Amino acid sequence: MAQLGLARRVNDTNLKWWTLTAACFALFMAILDNLVVNIALPTISRDLDSTATQLQWILSAYTLVFASLQITAGGLGDRLGRKRLFLFGIVLFTATSAFAATAQSTEWLITARALQGLGAAFIMPLSLSLISAAFPPQERGKALGIWSAVSVSGLALGPVVGGLIVEYMSWHWIFFLNVPIGVLAFFVTLAVVRESRDTSGTVATDIPGTVLVTGAIAALTWALIEAGARGWSDQWIVGAFAAFAVLLAGFIAVEARTERPMVPLSFFRSTTFTGANIVAFGISFLISGVAFSMTLYWQNIHGYSPVKNGLTMLPMVATMMILSPISGALVNRIGPSKLLALGTLITGGSSLLYLRTSVDGGYLDLLPGYIVMGFGMALIFAPMTTAVLNSVATEKSGVASAVNGAIRETGFAFGIALLGTIMNRVYLHEFNNASEVIGLRRNPELASLGKVLDVIGSGINFGGRVIYDHSLFPQLPAAVTAQIQAASSRAFVSGMDRAFIITAIAIVIASVLSFVLIDDEVATQVHHEATEPADAVPAPELDPISAD
Repeated sequence: MAQLGLARRVNDTNLKWWTLTAACFALFMAILDNLVVNIALPTISRDLDSTATQLQWILSAYTLVFASLQITAGGLGDRLGRKRLFLFGIVLFTATSAFAATAQSTEWLITARALQGLGAAFIMPLSLSLISAAFPPQERGKALGIWSAVSVSGLALGPVVGGLIVEYMSWHWIFFLNVPIGVLAFFVTLAVVRESRDTSGTVATDIPGTVLVTGAIAALTWALIEAGARGWSDQWIVGAFAAFAVLLAGFIAVEARTERPMVPLSFFRSTTFTGANIVAFGISFLISGVAFSMTLYWQNIHGYSPVKNGLTMLPMVATMMILSPISGALVNRIGPSKLLALGTLITGGSSLLYLRTSVDGGYLDLLPGYIVMGFGMALIFAPMTTAVLNSVATEKSGVASAVNGAIRETGFAFGIALLGTIMNRVYLHEFNNASEVIGLRRNPELASLGKVLDVIGSGINFGGRVIYDHSLFPQLPAAVTAQIQAASSRAFVSGMDRAFIITAIAIVIASVLSFVLIDDEVATQVHHEATEPADAVPAPELDPISAD
């Protein structure tokens, strides 16, 4: 009855806003869940007796499936109905969240996370295509600004909610939390969203293209995730990159000869589409590096609790939440190219503010970096997404947003792999060549200390205050412990500084490319490349259940 009552409130005037509300409900669930899990990993490790590799795959299984299948999910939505498959994604994500909440082993949890990634692969791109179909081009910037603000609120609340649940409840509730949100999102979507699909007559039907693009992205994402642990020269990593190259070449060859391709290669002939996706890759690269390094910095170097760690990001997220809708409203007035160029320059500059980190530094030293980064990123997401969606025909919004989503997820994986590897190599060099460590190794009275130093010097996750964990290391003389902590903390900060410098350079390059490639005229109005055939289906109608 409540669903029918809600449906009666929907009319042609407010339909687009109800559609935005429904899309944001499910999006919030998917975004919140991803970051909540990060905070819970240490507790999950103890409860399920997980190895370090298994912990990585609790996160990576989600990312791998999410990145690999977004394009397929977006294409299926365009063909079979966006609302229908969006609802499927919500049901799958909600059900597998309950499955994850009851996990009794690490393997069980990894499987559930992979299935969650499949649900999210339908939710993320189709939330954008539903918005694109509901809003006219001149209003998409404002709508996508609100969509971006909701995304950011998920980023904000994820670490805080995760920390609270881990400290005061059971980690299982991290996944149970999705169930009521998912049920509400399902019924709101069912009641208020109109069905839409690609009516251009060029919808994709090529199974070979689908298989090849899914395999290519899966191979690339797996290689990027595993490279940090295995090394870039590992035979499996090299083989995965080679498989990616072969599958990608096969995909391009197939799509060029297919009458109705899964991903029209004409998308990339649009410099606006290409430029916006370069920004998507670059900003995801940056976010992953900052989130990865700063989580370890606050917890390992300064001893912050999970809740306190989550709260450190609030100034950045609050700035983004306030300014993202404003940025969306400015898209048509200023132009996406200028907003993206300015936003990426500011964000790149904020990366350099993180060089203020130090072993003895405090939170106030980094507060300017958080605020400036929030300001820069607020100028990016709505213009970037608007440029992507408006550079293709509205009928192709599902697959276009899916391509953008896959590129973003690949940027996340690449950032963690590349920046994590750089941080780790700098850490290893700095720690093992620190005067304190050399002195301790040469001290004949501390011969048994060699194994401890080898462990601490094996990776950045052992830097800082980890030496004080007596469950991992025997109690050492206070003077020795202090020397190891100081050396490992300095090595960690050195590695993090190197990563921030590389990130700033990458973002500045993305800024220049976005300004040169993005055409504001294309990015702020409908792209009419695709036309409907004479027998095309007319404008989508409200579902029977919504029309009652």
